[in-house]
Amino acid sequence: MILKIDHIHFYSGDIEKMAAYFRDVFGAIEISRDERSIRMDVKGSPLNIMTLDPKTEQFETGKNRRGLDHIGFLVKDIEAMLEEMKKKGVRISTDLKVLPGGAKMAFVDGPEGIRIELMERN
Repeated sequence: MILKIDHIHFYSGDIEKMAAYFRDVFGAIEISRDERSIRMDVKGSPLNIMTLDPKTEQFETGKNRRGLDHIGFLVKDIEAMLEEMKKKGVRISTDLKVLPGGAKMAFVDGPEGIRIELMERN
């Protein structure tokens, strides 16, 4: 179960496909949309998905790429969450690890090469 994240901002070549992924896998709810973006909520954390500027056919100045390195979700019961994600066809890219101090983490693959970290802290 996801506990918290501040906000996430993606650039995507297909905002509908990316929004569907976060809805189906993480339970995101659409808040609003316009011609270039979909704003979603993932358990209280804002998620903004933007696409090309229709006038210039480019991403926002200085951000001429898609995606980001990774998102870190704070979760509860990481083992159960990973099992549920596997049932939905999500690829686990870094298996569950226990870190010094007892925190648990794993990475899963998201759309367009996005890495998603799941972290359970004591």
